[in-house]
Amino acid sequence: MTRDHETPAGGPLAGIRVVELGQYISGPYAAKVLADLGAEVVKVESPEGDPMRRWEGHGTMSPQFAAYNRGKRAVVLDLKTDEGLSALLDLARTADVLIENFRPGVAERLGFGPDVLRELNPRLISCSVTGFGAAGPYARRPAYDTVISAVGAMYSQVVPAETLRPLGPAFSDLLSGMSAAQAVLAALHARDVDGRGEHVEVSMVGSLIDFLTEAASTYLETGQVAGPDSRPRRAQAYACVGADGRAFVVHMSVPEKFWTGLLDALERPELAADPRFATREARVANYDALDAELKAATARMPRQHWLDRLVERDIPHGPLNTVADLFDDPQVASMGLVEEIDGHDGTPLRVPVPSTRFRRSGRPRLRAAPQLGEANADLVGAAGAAPTTSATTAPAVTAASAAAEGTRA
Repeated sequence: MTRDHETPAGGPLAGIRVVELGQYISGPYAAKVLADLGAEVVKVESPEGDPMRRWEGHGTMSPQFAAYNRGKRAVVLDLKTDEGLSALLDLARTADVLIENFRPGVAERLGFGPDVLRELNPRLISCSVTGFGAAGPYARRPAYDTVISAVGAMYSQVVPAETLRPLGPAFSDLLSGMSAAQAVLAALHARDVDGRGEHVEVSMVGSLIDFLTEAASTYLETGQVAGPDSRPRRAQAYACVGADGRAFVVHMSVPEKFWTGLLDALERPELAADPRFATREARVANYDALDAELKAATARMPRQHWLDRLVERDIPHGPLNTVADLFDDPQVASMGLVEEIDGHDGTPLRVPVPSTRFRRSGRPRLRAAPQLGEANADLVGAAGAAPTTSATTAPAVTAASAAAEGTRA
């Protein structure tokens, strides 16, 4: 049965074909976003496949690969051969978008740079995702998320100085992938106006700077250097823990009613008269002291006791969920953000689904990530195809994979 937010060939990008030559996360994630919007995405892989397929010894379909490549079709092309390149160019000739995340110059060296593509298909939107951009002293270095998150100042915003260790999700991969998807959508709109395609360049480090616009703009204007607690201080956001060890957050922002309501909820009205906390400016300046007071107050009773009181007083708050908690959260559960789809072996898979809803165009029915080369017969036939590599055999490095290895942007 088709759900009310789906149509059989649904999504606002239905009819758009995307050719993706991506590895690891940023390029594949950009294409996945477009697939979730209804585009047909053809993932082109070298004979050994996207390295993410074999992540942590998972054979040809790791959970990580499945997450970033759902809804696509996959073909294997050996781009070191004339036949493989010819097959890729045939795909590009009928495509609307081509996305790659090689190092600068690799696509040109392999024979499908933006100038070649423009001559082949003037309506094509080509998109290159790189680590540091097309030029500059770092441009040709291997670009991995940890490196970019450090260079792009993301870690300085989330990692306390005393910790000094990479943490969290793949910030720069995901943000550059999202930036690439947005840029492609803008270019498709421009093409609707004048009929011409264009080449779009997205860098991982630039995507981080754009994301950190508040910290970057504040520094450029005032010279103030933001750190991990700068935003929570200004926002008056705190993490508290109940007597049962379960955590939650409150976010008071600017309205004074949230501060007085919080004190009422926590049964600590005397803190309003404390000169350290009497004004918002004082609370910002004495953030650490107030944090300690709030944690001491909430340690007296279990978390749910405090959540109930905060609801009654309309204080911005929420439980600090783990991923294991997330899908049991009553609000998340009510939003229909998880669906069951068919896996390749017939086993049902539960997957998170896009939260955006299009009432008129709907969205496509979700499909599992593709097996290596499974669409070769439909899309390229024998010409240009390369045999897939056994998951138990160490693959030979082709010219295409050697050029791309470590470049993922």
